[in-house]
Amino acid sequence: MLALTGEVLVDLVLEEEAPLRFTGVLGGSVLNTATTLARLGLPVRFLSEVGADWVSAWAEGEMARRDLNPVLCRHPGPMPLALVRLDAAGNAHYSFHRPFEAPYRPSPGLLKGAKAFHFGSLFALEARTHGGVAALLQEALGEGALLSYDPNLRSPPTPEERARVAGYLARVHLLKLSLEDGRLLFPEGPLEAVRRLPPPLKVLTLGPEGAVAFCGGEEVRVPGERVAVVDTVGAGDNFSAGLLALLLRKGYRPETLGALSPGELEGLLKGASALAALACTARGAHPPEAGLRAWRARFLGD
Repeated sequence: MLALTGEVLVDLVLEEEAPLRFTGVLGGSVLNTATTLARLGLPVRFLSEVGADWVSAWAEGEMARRDLNPVLCRHPGPMPLALVRLDAAGNAHYSFHRPFEAPYRPSPGLLKGAKAFHFGSLFALEARTHGGVAALLQEALGEGALLSYDPNLRSPPTPEERARVAGYLARVHLLKLSLEDGRLLFPEGPLEAVRRLPPPLKVLTLGPEGAVAFCGGEEVRVPGERVAVVDTVGAGDNFSAGLLALLLRKGYRPETLGALSPGELEGLLKGASALAALACTARGAHPPEAGLRAWRARFLGD
């Protein structure tokens, strides 16, 4: 089982401005990663929180329909929303509306048997949720799970947020971050700063230019796959899904992650980059079904 925790949002994607008209879809960075992993046939358990209104009930049903096996804390407020505007290049610009105020307190024992634990984004930065995320991280360590973190930052982190990020970096085995994340965290020079970070495997995505990985003194870079871009929503989330699916299917464990060969790193990056590119060929965060089947055959041998 692969456990994941992150925020749940209803994304309201702008369709026209006069008057304002939106299309609603279930979103959240880690939730998108969990959705693709479930579609790839991996057993997942998604841990998060919802509100108490009818939108929350719809979101909970949608998570169940996606086979995410959700375990959810419930708040008395309405469901969090993200208003999304796509620019001419297909890049998303967000306006977040997140009403929850009570702490996130998951029950103990939810990660029993987990082979990996992936977390990140806004959910891992907040003071309100940090205690719950830290408890899950400690439980995952006790299970011997592979620990994976994707910061997915939206703005320069505050000093308190930087401290939380540093705490995660000291504990996880896999760090995946975008070049934008790197620039927000390390404006003096993201590549060299990421190279020196403590996780055994660091992967920095470079948008259309591909990705670079740092592991055990090795540096491996692959170019991006060229596709006709519809939008870039969910590209990084699907990169994370591809990376985790390949690591788990190939049997990599925390104790072996720091000794990957350049050839192994190249294979991981090519597979993850291909899945990210596939997500860019369709509207929204989810790769088309035919393309996903082809990806499974090409990279997982299914």
